[in-house]
Amino acid sequence: MDNLLVGGFTPFTLTDYPGRIAAIVFTQGCNLACPFCHNRSLIPYKRPGVDDALKTRKVLDFLAERRSRLQGVVITGGEPTLQRGLIDFLKALRSLDYQIKLDTNGTRPDVLAQVLNAGLVDFVAMDLKAPWSKYSLVTETALDVDSVKESFSLLSSNPVECLFRTTFVPGLLDEEDLREIRAMIPEGVRYKVQDVVKRQ
Repeated sequence: MDNLLVGGFTPFTLTDYPGRIAAIVFTQGCNLACPFCHNRSLIPYKRPGVDDALKTRKVLDFLAERRSRLQGVVITGGEPTLQRGLIDFLKALRSLDYQIKLDTNGTRPDVLAQVLNAGLVDFVAMDLKAPWSKYSLVTETALDVDSVKESFSLLSSNPVECLFRTTFVPGLLDEEDLREIRAMIPEGVRYKVQDVVKRQ
């Protein structure tokens, strides 16, 4: 099994998985450089001196022990779909009978499709950073916006529970941008605008 690069772990949350008592696994590494990111320590893909195999094992052992107290696990980041060990980790969680929520920026539609087709998640929350025309500006990354569009289409047409969300950053986005994003959301699909979290 490829190891997950675990950047952090929260053993208990009532807010990150709607309707579930859950734990949160933060994966290390992100392919975007959003200036408003409140998890900037998770952006570098690899941090020296970290035993990834040991951290992965400790997380799974903890979750195995807490099966009677927890209902779900949130996989967030960083960007989880960058992880070679993601599929194996999700399968391990499934074997423990957890409900699984995946947070993603949508830049890896091939991985997202694999996860969805294998039935490895119960809930996906995907960030819509900006209108398509402003994506590179808001993320400060020269990315292939078509990949994000593909993930958006995948989730919009998939029966898995999903939520699209935008972090509203004054100076980067305005009300017209939010109207443009809302117009993209299919009827019946949930969408949320959240305030930016200031870094400490």
